[in-house]
Amino acid sequence: MRESDLQVAIFALIPPPPQHKNRAHPTKLMPDQVKRLLWVLGLSLAAHLALLLGPHFSLPVKLTPAPVLEARLNPLPPPRLAVPEPPRAAKQKPSPVKRITALPMEAVPAPEIQPSAAPAPAETPAPAETPAPAEALPPAAEPEPVVPAPPAMPLRVTTRFTLFKGLNGLSVGRAEQVWKLDGEHYTISSVAEATGLFSLFASGKHIQESRGEITPTGLKPSNYRVERGQNADKTDTAEFDWNAMTLTLSSGGGKQTLKLPEGTQDLLSFMYQLAFAPPQRSTVRLQVTNGRKLDSYTWWVVEEALETPMGVLNTLHLGKLREEGEKNTEVWLAADYHYLPVKISQTDKDGDGLVLLANEIELTQ
Repeated sequence: MRESDLQVAIFALIPPPPQHKNRAHPTKLMPDQVKRLLWVLGLSLAAHLALLLGPHFSLPVKLTPAPVLEARLNPLPPPRLAVPEPPRAAKQKPSPVKRITALPMEAVPAPEIQPSAAPAPAETPAPAETPAPAEALPPAAEPEPVVPAPPAMPLRVTTRFTLFKGLNGLSVGRAEQVWKLDGEHYTISSVAEATGLFSLFASGKHIQESRGEITPTGLKPSNYRVERGQNADKTDTAEFDWNAMTLTLSSGGGKQTLKLPEGTQDLLSFMYQLAFAPPQRSTVRLQVTNGRKLDSYTWWVVEEALETPMGVLNTLHLGKLREEGEKNTEVWLAADYHYLPVKISQTDKDGDGLVLLANEIELTQ
């Protein structure tokens, strides 16, 4: 649009001055302020028309692309597990042990081993003259073997047992064994009897007695006697003749004489013999008589902690190697109490039999 055309358009928009009906009055001129205002309005209107009707143009704008934000999700590190402290070992409470009148044997202190002195530095020996051959000395006599003295046994020991029947452990009676020492002679007695209702079916007492002397190698029985019930025909005896080395057995009116092997024991003394000579090997062989016959038995030996009414006792557990049909016989000897018998078991293959378990040991020094 040209400038002349713009001016024409501006003046066309300006309204004409009002005409007065009364033409008799003279025309008054417009004030200067009104003129200026009209000019400003006209210019403003012209500028807007130029912008609206004129050619379109735009300023170049340089748009910078926004930076691309890249987010990555990394897995969280595994939580650090707290290493638990090792549990502290709980103090074990000592197992309850009933008061026992027996006192354990005094421990024999081990001999002290003196360290050998360091050898003195050897001096350089001077050259010695060649000695003349010496005469042969007679061989030194071998020392005689020293037989250890038997351990000091108490003057009297009373062991009380509870008598159980079978594997079920049903209490059916009681028993008592008494050891007596008189100088070089000993006496062992054992009395067992049924109690309660079982006394109605098993009347009488089972009595054993062993007598003999004490030697450096242990017990040497002189006679053994066993009474089963109240009948005389149930009594068996064994007479030991160590001078003639014979053994005479009497049972039910019959009598027989056998050769007496060295070290033979009876059914009661063999358990106390082990107190004088505890087994040093895994097996031990003994000749034992029960008043009816004489047999040689092999016993296996193991160490075992035995639970008793008196507490846990360290024992030597002996079991007889039996043949087919024989009863299983086992004995437990308390190592802390002169290797005294504290449990005796005799059962068959079905577990039927009798078990004696000590509940009290009384010693008299």
